[in-house]
Amino acid sequence: MVTPTDDRMARGRSTLSRLFPSGPAGRQFPVPREIRGDLNHLLTATVMGEVWSRPGLDIKSRSMITVAALTALHRPEELRAHVRGALNLGISRQEICEIIMHMAIYGGFPAALEGFRIAYEVFAETDSQAASSPR
Repeated sequence: MVTPTDDRMARGRSTLSRLFPSGPAGRQFPVPREIRGDLNHLLTATVMGEVWSRPGLDIKSRSMITVAALTALHRPEELRAHVRGALNLGISRQEICEIIMHMAIYGGFPAALEGFRIAYEVFAETDSQAASSPR
């Protein structure tokens, strides 16, 4: 029998695999191992399985909103992961830059400048990975 938690976990894993096809953006949350499994379950089931998987907005729209929010809230490490995720979903570099530019008005110029720095670094990492991958 499938429980609601199992269903949320399945939806969460599916959403995560679309956003981060090669894993969670190459990073682990720095949390004690004693709580790591519970936290991962909570994040996967609730954030990805409940919120990101809801009907009403497509995954690209949710990704764009997340990039905007993380820029305005000045959450650089999460923004780094979600810029990668946005690229994985086919959101263009230009669109990412426009989102960050828009946040200069609503989140402030310092937050937007930090967002641009992060986008620049992620774009450079992406270019470097593309150049070094076998063709």
